[in-house]
Amino acid sequence: MRTLKLAMYVSLDGVVEGPSWTGRFWSDQLADLQAEYLFSSDALLLGRVTYEGFAAAWPSMEESTGDFGRKMNSMPKHVASRTLSETEWNATVMQGDAADAVAKLKDEDGGDLLVYGSGDLVDELTRHRLIDEYRLMVHPVIIGTGKKLFEGLTETVDLKLVDTVTTQTGVAVLTYTPA
Repeated sequence: MRTLKLAMYVSLDGVVEGPSWTGRFWSDQLADLQAEYLFSSDALLLGRVTYEGFAAAWPSMEESTGDFGRKMNSMPKHVASRTLSETEWNATVMQGDAADAVAKLKDEDGGDLLVYGSGDLVDELTRHRLIDEYRLMVHPVIIGTGKKLFEGLTETVDLKLVDTVTTQTGVAVLTYTPA
């Protein structure tokens, strides 16, 4: 059974949308943590909006991002979308219900699955208890408006804190597993 991991940038007030505000907090330490997560994974799970943004940006970033960019561009991507019918960038659209499709992916042989961003997909996967590890990178900034993490959840989900790292730029990297 594969492990499903989430990596999410979050502002102090819970905003996850349009993370251009994260740039000034980037550091080698955060880059190393992100690389560790990416290189321990075999495939990406993405919502449509995140997929479209990544597919537009990453193919041209490979030269400047080295091994990380090569891994991003070469690994398989599974996209949750009700509107996409065609993909590129080594991606396929998951057919049917996203939670069912992800449950089937988790039952397959292979390495970890990694979700980047994709707030609505994260809400759905959390609701169905499919995420095995939540890595929230809480940035020391209050945004005020925008889509918030777990905005669509209506029930309590208990988690256990299993690791914390604070970067030199003040990002608190909190890793949780289901309790």
